[in-house]
Amino acid sequence: MRLAIIGVGLIGGSVARALAARDAGTWRVTSWSRSVDAPRAALADGVIDAVAATAEEAVADAELVLLAASPLANLELVARLGPLVAAGRHTLTDVTSAQVRIGRVAEAVPGLRHVGGHPMAGLEARGYEAARADLFAGRPWIVVPSAGSGPDDVERVRTLALACGARPIVLDAAQHDRLVAAISHLPLVVAAALAETVTSSEVWAPAAELAAGGWRDATRVARGDPDLGAGIAALNRDELLAWLERFAAILAEWRDELGSLPESPDLPAVEGLRARFERVRAALLERRGDA
Repeated sequence: MRLAIIGVGLIGGSVARALAARDAGTWRVTSWSRSVDAPRAALADGVIDAVAATAEEAVADAELVLLAASPLANLELVARLGPLVAAGRHTLTDVTSAQVRIGRVAEAVPGLRHVGGHPMAGLEARGYEAARADLFAGRPWIVVPSAGSGPDDVERVRTLALACGARPIVLDAAQHDRLVAAISHLPLVVAAALAETVTSSEVWAPAAELAAGGWRDATRVARGDPDLGAGIAALNRDELLAWLERFAAILAEWRDELGSLPESPDLPAVEGLRARFERVRAALLERRGDA
């Protein structure tokens, strides 16, 4: 299959590496990126077959076009490249973290066969140099059919996900955005807010010397690409706001629980706190949400 990868960063580069490592010979991959350094490095590494001079050249004869730029850049690329892909009656997909908005842009392009996609894998590192062949191994890859796509288009995207070692899961755009807002976008904003709370205080300099695994794990996703984070938050604004309101209410309950502890010269009564921690732990372990 002739594949065009537009954007050769962490995700696009990892797709190229995965295909080269797992399914060499089945795919012919042409790439384009705003910076020529990443596609040239991928070509030198032998994980793509050609570097295109322009995005339009990359998609000209591709059977499947993968938009792997930032969320906001992908929106622009759908409008820019969609008519060319539609004219060739080929399939357009993406790796965008919010699917409702990009789906609307795709639907506005006459004849465009768009199937949204979102591999649920990533790192706080960015750029092609961080790309890994095993990034998607065993991870969900959400596949989002649109009104303009047919079974063959969906199958092409499923084939790509499987070739990268991922598990394709079909969802509609609204369901996708609500679910990932809960388990991906909310944690991102919470991690950023946590880091902002502490790093903007007068204790940060001495506290940073003491920070260990708990701080690292709780703030890991806030160390990621700011462009990606901003695009995610903006494109999935409504769902993220709903989850933030729920989170704020539950955080207030924790504050009230702590505030209700009586002052005592002896050991404080912690039964209520212990019960909350136990409920959270049980819920996570039951559904392997901590995996």
